[in-house]
Amino acid sequence: MKKSVIFLINGLGIERPGSYSIAIDECMPQLCKIKDSSYYTSAVIDSLEPKEAYQSFFLGDSFHSEVDYIKNYVMNNSLLNNNTFHLLKQSCMNNHKFHIFIEATNDKIVEELNYLLNLLQLDPTKKIYLHFILPQQVVKEYSKIISIINTIKYHLDSRVDVGFILGKDSFSEPLTKQQLDYAKKMFFYCSCERWSETDKKLRILETDKIRPNDVVGFSSSNSCNLEDGDTIFFFNTRREKYDALITSIIEGEKSVFQKTTISFYSFIRLNTVLGINSFIDNIDYENSLSNILLRNQKRMLILTDVDNINLVNFYANGLNSINNPIICFMEKSDNLYRKDYIERLINDMPYDLFLFDYKMDTSSTVNHLKEELSKLDVIIGNLASVCENRHSLFITSLYGLNCKMPVADYNPEMVTIDYELQIPIFFFDYSYPASKYDLFPGETNDVLSSALKCITDDPKLETLIREKTIIGSIIKSFIK
Repeated sequence: MKKSVIFLINGLGIERPGSYSIAIDECMPQLCKIKDSSYYTSAVIDSLEPKEAYQSFFLGDSFHSEVDYIKNYVMNNSLLNNNTFHLLKQSCMNNHKFHIFIEATNDKIVEELNYLLNLLQLDPTKKIYLHFILPQQVVKEYSKIISIINTIKYHLDSRVDVGFILGKDSFSEPLTKQQLDYAKKMFFYCSCERWSETDKKLRILETDKIRPNDVVGFSSSNSCNLEDGDTIFFFNTRREKYDALITSIIEGEKSVFQKTTISFYSFIRLNTVLGINSFIDNIDYENSLSNILLRNQKRMLILTDVDNINLVNFYANGLNSINNPIICFMEKSDNLYRKDYIERLINDMPYDLFLFDYKMDTSSTVNHLKEELSKLDVIIGNLASVCENRHSLFITSLYGLNCKMPVADYNPEMVTIDYELQIPIFFFDYSYPASKYDLFPGETNDVLSSALKCITDDPKLETLIREKTIIGSIIKSFIK
């Protein structure tokens, strides 16, 4: 039975100008051999860390799914029968200001947000502040952020004003005293940096090459601070990495007010240890790995570090931490250096899709990194041998690398390894002859979709593997 195998070397990317060259082909002769004898293309990525990368890989653009879900849920008036919605409405009526936190990812959210505000039927004198959380990790996204903010400024109710703008990663876990002090000044006293001309500030950040997700918070209003009795609502926010932000607000609240009176709500249940009322618990992502496997009656085995299993499980199951029998996990081991072990693993075990999840160690030296790549190359050679003329094999990465490290233990010179923005994709499958097919560039989720397409006839799945056409050849040459 034909199966699909994906081998991830997370941190591996395509060298950018100015990067210290590692000479991948010399370190990894097996990969070089595959590159010469198989399909090869690349993908543009915008992540340098696991969480966002896994989400993109297992769900694709989940934001669009969430926007569509919110749109359907809001615009078909389902909220009118939602108890938490009525609690939020009551809180807004009784309390002072209404603060809405949104992730600035797509201007489609404006319509849904406007419809929600109409449903709430708030007092026309009540002030509403929109606070933007920037999750983007690529500087080029600033133009889109500016467009979204301007759309909201000029197309929402006149009561709505833009408040704080901050990077999603500007609050760490755990919070430092400095971060707590800054959060208190920003959220409660509005004594942080002020920029009423948000376009200008964001352009400065772009020029300074500060990633949106790292932006230190600033405000565009003198009166958007949190006050005793306010209501906070998280609208289209993705559900991880909010404990630090929420904790900083709660800790500031305790030290500024005599009692805790700020009310918290969210549209989608936040993945947080803090109790926050939400309209809905989960979204059923049709394009999640778990749903694709279920509708095609396939099973998957994921080999990863034991401390990474919970994280991968969360994203593979569509942002749900559940025990799913069709997605199984195994801790990776040194047995993978043995071809006979890989052969038994893939050919004899009752799984249709295999994912080997490796993270490159960037905590040491360039020489150590080269040694690690050489070891991984042995596994790649074994996988290629087992899959040849039998299974599909994809070799790629989920995110790149941008860091400084010494050349060697004996050479402390610091060099920059820059694999940001672009990753390679290698594809190896006997049933797709090079005379008839080609491999197109795409997203990391397209790799997962392509691997599944190799073993299913699912019409909903897109694939990077396409039959050659004159138009297709022109498009691919243009993309290159």
